[in-house]
Amino acid sequence: MSLRLLLPLGGSALALLLAATTVSAQDYGSGSSPRTTCESHFNKTQHCTFEGRARLARQLSVTRCIEDDNWGQRRGMLWVTDGCRAEFVAEERGRGRWPGRDRDRDRDGERLVCESYENKEKQCRIRVRHDVRLVKQKSITTCTEDRNWGWDRRGVWVSDGCRAEFRVY
Repeated sequence: MSLRLLLPLGGSALALLLAATTVSAQDYGSGSSPRTTCESHFNKTQHCTFEGRARLARQLSVTRCIEDDNWGQRRGMLWVTDGCRAEFVAEERGRGRWPGRDRDRDRDGERLVCESYENKEKQCRIRVRHDVRLVKQKSITTCTEDRNWGWDRRGVWVSDGCRAEFRVY
């Protein structure tokens, strides 16, 4: 798209378009786990083959991807809809946290909202027994685990503008 075509849009529309482009173009490199990209185009549902328990690794769309709302998983398959486009990874067993994390897992977890404002790091204290999952991103900034959010047994941290709702198990 040429800059000449964007100029008639005006300053705020141009800024919004550039921000949306920047969000979708962020590349954080590849992690140790293979990633599966699943994308809903024109708000249609898309099914992607997927083995293991899916975790959202990187959101590609401006539309926020929310588990059990516009993305989810069924046996051997991942689905996205309503404009959600994202990269997913299979959760690894024992991901280096501590032994036995899958035993007696509370399926509902505890809800926690943790938000970074003005790109500052924020610690949100809560007891983590097994795992933390990002379930709803609230910020325009893409929240990527081990990049601008993470956790340990004392709680969740966010930084660089990541704002999200988490489930703590």
